Amino acid sequence: MKNRNWNYYIVAFTVLLLLSACRDEKLEGALSLSGDNRQELENVLAHYKGDDLKYKAACFLISNMPGHGRYDSLSIKPLQPYYDKLRAISAGYGWEKTTAWRDSTNAYWEKVRPMALSRLSGMKADVNNLKGEWLIREIDLAFKAWQENAYSRSVSFDEFCRYILPYRIHNGICADDSRSVFYEANAGWFADNKEDFRIKVDSLLYRYKHLVHNDFAAASMPLLSFGAFQYLKRGLCDDRCKFNVALLSALGMPVVQDFVPVWGNRNGGHSWNAIVLNEESYPFEAFWDEDRWKYKKIYDNECFDLLWGKFRLPKVYRYTYEANICGPLGDQSVKRADIPPLFLNPFIRDVSSQYFKTTDVEVEITEPMPDDARYCYLCVFANKQWQPVQWGKIGDNGKVVFQGMGRDIVYLPMFCKSGMLKPAAPAFLLSQEGVYKEAACSEEKTAVTVRNYTSYLFPDEIEEAKKTLLGAYLLGGNDLNSSFTDTLSCLTDSMDAWRNDIGIGNPKGYRYIQLAVPGDSLGLCEILFYEQGREDKPVTGVKVSADLVPIKPFEKIGMMADNLSATGCIGTFNGKGNGRNIVWFDLQEARRITKITYIPYTKSYLYKGSDVELFYWDGSWVLAGSYKNNMNSYVTFDNVPKGTFYRVRDRIFTYEDGIISWY
Repeated sequence: MKNRNWNYYIVAFTVLLLLSACRDEKLEGALSLSGDNRQELENVLAHYKGDDLKYKAACFLISNMPGHGRYDSLSIKPLQPYYDKLRAISAGYGWEKTTAWRDSTNAYWEKVRPMALSRLSGMKADVNNLKGEWLIREIDLAFKAWQENAYSRSVSFDEFCRYILPYRIHNGICADDSRSVFYEANAGWFADNKEDFRIKVDSLLYRYKHLVHNDFAAASMPLLSFGAFQYLKRGLCDDRCKFNVALLSALGMPVVQDFVPVWGNRNGGHSWNAIVLNEESYPFEAFWDEDRWKYKKIYDNECFDLLWGKFRLPKVYRYTYEANICGPLGDQSVKRADIPPLFLNPFIRDVSSQYFKTTDVEVEITEPMPDDARYCYLCVFANKQWQPVQWGKIGDNGKVVFQGMGRDIVYLPMFCKSGMLKPAAPAFLLSQEGVYKEAACSEEKTAVTVRNYTSYLFPDEIEEAKKTLLGAYLLGGNDLNSSFTDTLSCLTDSMDAWRNDIGIGNPKGYRYIQLAVPGDSLGLCEILFYEQGREDKPVTGVKVSADLVPIKPFEKIGMMADNLSATGCIGTFNGKGNGRNIVWFDLQEARRITKITYIPYTKSYLYKGSDVELFYWDGSWVLAGSYKNNMNSYVTFDNVPKGTFYRVRDRIFTYEDGIISWY
């Protein structure tokens, strides 16, 4: 569906560019494009003469109509037999999303997909086909719901036009009576504001919790109406987001769909919804979830989710009905083939600053520029390729500024020529503090030890990594024979599956650090100690002792503090002492510890017999070495250049003092 829409946007681009002048010229331009449908649109304007707000609302819809289009009911009808079969398969498995259901669904869809998709006729332009009577009904219903909604009736008219009035924010969905259907089914839902609006939104969406994610089974089946989505009860995040926008806006609630085009630290992207009240965004998970309103926190590029781990977002965009012509799309000197697909969509707007602290990054072009290059694109690495997330105009000084970038992410500036991307400047890390750190491939060599090829863990893997450390205490002391009374930290559930930093205030001198574990087992990849005056380098030579028996024969307890995050040890204690089991870390002398870093034990993804390849970045990905893993836990690559970025399969990491930091 999205690939088809890009073609539609490209056709509509020239029209939109011509209409991006003042409001009256935009309106007249849209009417001039309507052809035989002009009278229908003129009838809408005439209908609202004398009603200032509704007339302005009609002008807003018609002015921004070029570029929008949809399939009609004639397109849906040929797809109905396929919808019927998919529904029958789901019903046959009791609507449970089992492996057998998924396999049956995919097998059927793969068999019929070419024929089903061939039955889709071309999209029809709204400006040439929407009937005046339908548009009047949409406008009247939108105003009625707006004034009946106790939470939104006081929002500005501009917000109403952007977030309640539009009949679509995506091309393809039929222009049907879904607004009236949703209104009649749920009228009065937001009639009073005695409760927080989020409670009301949750109670409404709970009624539709049976509409669930399709687990990517028959994922390319086009859902051309909200009725089709409800009929199949399965869809992608994008489908549910569209549904929520239609449902909530029909009841006068200002709602949008936001998305990250690609994550900064994992593959793929994601869409979700947000309520917008007085220009403040309140994002929530599109599908039903009892903890649906956490996105504002876990998408701030600083925190992490206890269930899913760390998310890093380079950009957040918002789908809009209103055209936003900017950058290369608004530059007539730039060929369409030289613009990445993301930026060929005029109906998106950058809202990154509503989610996280952003940084404007200035980069100097260091590579030869293609002929007529006017723009550069900032990319992140995902799915084994660099993918554009932002554009910047190249200045006369050979520099380019990328505005509003997310932090704690590795980026690469690239040119785009005829759809092909090539580097324009060195890759760099934009740190958590917003500091630019360029990759510098050094002549100095190092050994790189790895145990994983991804930073992404499933919830059960995260839970497993943390469970032996929950409730553990870190204590400091100087005498093995006396009790340790100085508690440095208690490890709670609020820990990342990867790196965790504990700041120690008012540091004292300790030779020994105890890790007191409540259970009979312990798994730890690494623990690091940083002392006052030398916070940039961890203490080395730490000795580990414990009555712990490693489960795996090739793991030793000393691997917990060997300054290698890719090694580690998981084991069981022989006995208990005072209700707790103890691991001792001997720092060799008393040291004023200001920070302790620990990395929970995660299972190795490098299974015995698997091929492991390590790449490093030197203007392109260079193979550092390839091994067949015989350790069943970790492998070490020797003579690898220091100071740059590294990659195993499709994830990037930095490597400093033996410690991996994933990006």
